[in-house]
Amino acid sequence: MHLTKPTLLLLALTISAGCVSATPHPGLLEGLWDELGQTGQTIVSGLVEASKNGTAIAEDLADSLKNSTSKFVEQTAQFADQIASALHAAVSQGLRDFADALQANIAAVRAAIARVSSRVKRQALQDALAGLQGINATVRDLEIAVQNITDQLEKRKEQYAEEIQLTWNDWAAAQLERVDQETNGDGVEEAQEILNELENRYAGYLHSCLEEQQVRLATYEQEVHTVVARYQSATNDLVAQIEVCQKFLTGPISCRIGIKKALRGLQAGPRDLLNLKLQGLKLLAINLDEAGCVGQTLAEHALERPSVERQLDEIIERYKEQNSTSSSENEDDSSSEEETTSAGP
Repeated sequence: MHLTKPTLLLLALTISAGCVSATPHPGLLEGLWDELGQTGQTIVSGLVEASKNGTAIAEDLADSLKNSTSKFVEQTAQFADQIASALHAAVSQGLRDFADALQANIAAVRAAIARVSSRVKRQALQDALAGLQGINATVRDLEIAVQNITDQLEKRKEQYAEEIQLTWNDWAAAQLERVDQETNGDGVEEAQEILNELENRYAGYLHSCLEEQQVRLATYEQEVHTVVARYQSATNDLVAQIEVCQKFLTGPISCRIGIKKALRGLQAGPRDLLNLKLQGLKLLAINLDEAGCVGQTLAEHALERPSVERQLDEIIERYKEQNSTSSSENEDDSSSEEETTSAGP
């Protein structure tokens, strides 16, 4: 099995979110880097360089993808899950860190307001406090929304897994046992090949359904990362200006102008973060509706099962006929031996 387009998209999204570098930062994609092997690391590094240079992936990298037989290529589904999970973990951690920093900054500004004697400086700091509080409220909401999306999708995937266990695996086991019993084990290998082909084919269909979900979620989380990083930078600028304001040598007017300028970078923050939350809710609805793709796959599997059962019936009948013919031949041989014995001296 080779890397699919959605898996490559997940890689590219992870890289563009800053979660992968030629030498990954500790804690990001933890445990994944060493498991990729030399080929996998070459691919990731190539993608990193492509994203840095703004150029297309080189032909030799494409050849590596085409010809690779390393473990992670053979297990594309698991690899894609690892990438998506790492991206989600990094984005979630970023949101938590930002929210925690905002809480600390809000507490610090409140303390500064109480210490400042200048009315102009105090008003400027109160404006800064209001800006931080506005961002803080929407960041917390967004953090909860992002986690809820992941939790809901994981729950749905577990439901899929349970349904597959009941409708696919148990059925296949029952069919194999039927062939085993009715052919005395002779038709098991042939039946296993037929069942394996069916299961592998439909597992691929299901994987495609879930890959689309992964890519949509990763695309959304990459956008969350980008927007949050922008406002985190703007918040840092505001915090730096707040510190300047508290210095004795900073005049009230300079303080007010500096705070006002820094607040411009946060002005659209609450709206943009709220839009991301709403976008996430829409994404959740779309991905939950993706059950249509999974449901259709399960329904098509159910429609094909009778055809497979007929193939297994043919195997059973063929072996029964062979056994019957073999028994008849044995009876004829026995009869011939008895006649020969009777005709003897």
